[in-house]
Amino acid sequence: MRTARFPFWTKNKKMLINQKYIQINVEAADCFQAIEAAASPLLRDNRIDEGYITAACEREKIFPTGLPTPVGVAIPHAEPDNVLEEAVSLITLKNPVVFHGMGAPEECIDVSIVFLLAIKDGEKQIETLQKIVLMIQDEMVLQKIAGAKNPEWIYNLVKDIDGLD
Repeated sequence: MRTARFPFWTKNKKMLINQKYIQINVEAADCFQAIEAAASPLLRDNRIDEGYITAACEREKIFPTGLPTPVGVAIPHAEPDNVLEEAVSLITLKNPVVFHGMGAPEECIDVSIVFLLAIKDGEKQIETLQKIVLMIQDEMVLQKIAGAKNPEWIYNLVKDIDGLD
């Protein structure tokens, strides 16, 4: 029995991810440029302030977020101080960039998909992280996201995935 839709719905039915926060085939030279690219639409829409990008990059140096999935994924985020309104951004990279492994910083992971979390509430951040991790365990979903030709397609995929049976 299906009881809930995938992660990006908040309890008040507001979406954390918006189609305009999804970018495809982004060029980045390294993980920090990827974080900046993922953050740019959130900054443009005043979801985060300028300090968020620096904070997320600094956090990535200390607590890396790369995950060794069949298609490499990273889930960078920062403390809530620079979050103005909660949102999730998603980018696919034209060419993978190296992120270090979450829980295994010595591991270098070629990442092609980046989910950037800008969430104020710690409990909601953990819940969203868990739901993303659940989703990215499905290799077919990762392949579809990585190969998507437009943001609308990714948006329709992630908003409809049932992750809480």
